[in-house]
This record gives sequence, C-alpha cells and structure tokens, in this order.
Amino acid sequence: MVILIYTLYITNLMRKKILYIITKSDVGGAQKYVSDLAANLDKSLFETKIICGGKNIRWLSNKVWLWFLFINDWLAIAEIVKLLKKERPDIIHLNSSKAGVIGSLAAFFYNSQNPDRGARTKVVFTAHGWVFNPTNALSRTTRWFYIALHKFASLFQDTIICVSEYDYNLAQNYGIMPKQKLATIHNGIDADIKFLDKKTARKELLKKLPMANSRLLMAKQWIGSIGRLVKEKNYETFICSAANIPDAFFFIIGDGPEYKNLQKEIEKNKLSEKFFLISPTGADALFLKAFDLFVMSSVKEGFPYILLEAMAAELPIVVTETGGIPEIINDHQNGLMVSQKNPELLAKAVNGLIKNKPVADKLSKTAKKILKEKFNLEKMVNKTAGIYREL
Repeated sequence: MVILIYTLYITNLMRKKILYIITKSDVGGAQKYVSDLAANLDKSLFETKIICGGKNIRWLSNKVWLWFLFINDWLAIAEIVKLLKKERPDIIHLNSSKAGVIGSLAAFFYNSQNPDRGARTKVVFTAHGWVFNPTNALSRTTRWFYIALHKFASLFQDTIICVSEYDYNLAQNYGIMPKQKLATIHNGIDADIKFLDKKTARKELLKKLPMANSRLLMAKQWIGSIGRLVKEKNYETFICSAANIPDAFFFIIGDGPEYKNLQKEIEKNKLSEKFFLISPTGADALFLKAFDLFVMSSVKEGFPYILLEAMAAELPIVVTETGGIPEIINDHQNGLMVSQKNPELLAKAVNGLIKNKPVADKLSKTAKKILKEKFNLEKMVNKTAGIYREL
C-alpha cells in the first residue's frame, strides 16, 4: 500500500499541467485541434484544461476597441494573469492570433511576478494559418500590422507550432521567431468517422431548406463545401463556377459575416434554385457523404480539418492552391488543384471529375489512404507531446 501511494505521488509530480487558451469556443479547426489534444494526450504524463474566450475569460474576443485604447484586451490580460495564478500550469498552449498575443503578454506578467525562474510557465503558440498570409484578403497596412504584432508576441513565446510547412516558411521569411524555436506539426484526425450514409445525409439537409424539393434528393450530383462564411474562404469563386456546371446542385454548410453578400452573389448568377446556403449544426462533417464532390475555393487556409474529413469520407476533391493545402492534396494524385479566384478553371476541374467517374473514384480512394498514413491523430498528438517534453 505504501509503495502504491508513493508511486501515485511520484507520478502526480511528473505530470505536466497544460492550459489551453483559445479565443472562441464555437466549432472550428482550432477548437477541434485543442479538444483532440486535450482528449488524447497521455493522462499519466499530462493534465489538461481548456479555457475559452467569452466563456472562461469574459473579455477575450476578436473585437478591437481601438478608440478605447484596447481596454477589452487589457482586461483580458488581467483575467488570464489571475487565472494563471490559480491554475499554476507548467505550459500554456495558445491558439488563434488574438489569444496568441494576449496570452503571451499575460504569461510574461505572470512569470515576472514569480521569483523562481526554474518554475517559469512555458508558452506554446499554434499558428492555425498566419493571418498575414500574402493571399489573404487584407490591406498591405493591416498585413504588416499583424506581422509586427506576432513578432512582438514571439518575444514571450517559447515555441511556435505551425500546422503546415507553408506557415513555417512564412514565419521564417518574416522573421517571426528564430528557426530553432519553430516546429511544423500537421493536423491529424481519426479516419474512421461514422458519417451519415448518403440517403440519410441528403434527407437531413433537405429539411434545412426553406422550400425543400424532392427532386433534389434524386439529383445525380451534389457538390458541396463546409466552412465559415468569411472572406478568406472566397466562396464567390465557388458560386461563379456553378454557373458553368450543368445538372448539379450546390451547397455550402456554414454561417458567418459574408452570408448576405454570398446570397446576393447567388441571385446575381441566377442560381437561387440550385445553390443553397445551409446553417451549420456543430457536427457538419457527418453530412459529407451527401455530396458527390467536395470543393474548397479559399484564398487563405492553414491545414483545414474539413479537407481531411472530406478525404476520410472518400469524396473526390477540388481545391484552390493556398496555405497548407498543397501539402495535403497532390494534384491528380488524391484530388485536383486549381489557381485561386478562377471560376472557369474550378468549373472545368469539377466537370472533368463528374464526367470521369473512374478517375474520381481513384483519386478519392488514394486520398483516404494518404490520410491514414500521413495525417492521423496519433502522429499529431505524439509530436505535440514531444514539444511539451522538450520544454
């Protein structure tokens, strides 16, 4: 009994406490990343806790109160310092740009109050696609502001994890952090997702349409995408391409600030009876098999989970070349890739796969094989745990 108690005591001392901080608690790639890590790290080595802006940290959000001297951000920093004093984590792992900057400053203030330098809380930041990506829909001034902000925040960070080699190279090119403190760890998922079957998934999506038409259920081709309705997703290109793809219906599952603009684009292209925007459910990947083909037309991406999930669903895939996507999709090997903002090329690629089913099937099967080999959850968790142990 004494030996058991002693063993448990030593094991508890060895466990490292990881505090994950993320700006928003809504469903998204960064949120999935955090929850997957927290759930799958070795519990005998790591104790984990997730902290979300707006939920656990009232003032942490993406809002910018420029005219009030960023008072909300300073209040968020104070909240996080208080939280760190309470939780006393070994490592804080920050996710998203705002949490990365705010959390790093809070860690600096917290550590400066701790006289024991050996017990300093280490800071890890994961860049889920740099906001200053040159192809992102930002002005030159805004882009360089973000570069300066991340350079400043990196002074208080011990390691930056990039989810793609593309982001790793961007960080080096813009001098965000020295090379030895940068790491690339691709996102990974469990490929054995229990998707809804095609018939069930289509029936469920039809229920969400204001005027569900039964003929849609019998349509030969459903072409879809899933993601937040924001500028960097560039859904305008997808919508414009649909005008050149006959005998198909189109769906985007998602919500966001661009909803009204995208609805106007659909009406402008006279696609109201064949292109539909569907509200998200929080478990949207489960509907992937409703689609015959998956499309991403983004101008800015990190290493998108939904693309990995589309590979798991064995869907033929057409994407635009941006961010970490070329590290996932090899053109004509496990999908097709076209240049950004080119509706004609996107339509040509989609039409090609619709007309050539054997090629589409081969690409989709190869995609799932590559997913299992290269982008699995176990690899992501083990590599991240390695970063924690090094710190």
